[in-house]
Amino acid sequence: MTGRPKIEEALAASLAEASEALRGVDVGSLARAVGLLVKVGARGGVLYTAGNGGSAATASHLALDLQKAAGVRAISLADNPGLITAWGNDTEFDRVFAEQLDVLGREEDGVIVISVSGSSPNLIALLDVAREKGIASVGLLGCNGGRAATLVDVPIVVPSGDYGWVESVHTVLHHVLTYALRDAAAAERRLGSAV
Repeated sequence: MTGRPKIEEALAASLAEASEALRGVDVGSLARAVGLLVKVGARGGVLYTAGNGGSAATASHLALDLQKAAGVRAISLADNPGLITAWGNDTEFDRVFAEQLDVLGREEDGVIVISVSGSSPNLIALLDVAREKGIASVGLLGCNGGRAATLVDVPIVVPSGDYGWVESVHTVLHHVLTYALRDAAAAERRLGSAV
């Protein structure tokens, strides 16, 4: 019986840490990101997502939700292992996302990078290509945002160094973004049918 309160205290502390990480997100940055992404969707652009490790899974899930739930054209650059390994083999791993965007990306598109550190070389290379092509960018980042915070148009930083809580908050934020884009698309359809 004496172990149970200690477990409950530890679990309560974990939930408090997760809540603190979520509360640390700047709502103004989130609103700017939604505005930018709505513009990409309105002009028929494609939203490309990318990340490494757990963030690659979040990038894939975000692209899925943007397309299925929000009706936005979205593709995860982390989803094709054959293409990733081909680019990695023929160039270098730092270029696996950048080379894809260089082939596919257009000025009307957008990029969402997802990274706890914000400094992954392959995401930095991707953002360099996005800037060269005039592609809008959003970063779901952790810690202090890393190098990506200065390269994206809108950084959304989860101010925590705990990768687990940052990745968890990124998942919450990806749903927030999806719902906002879904609602914006629905409002646009209502306006269009009222004319």
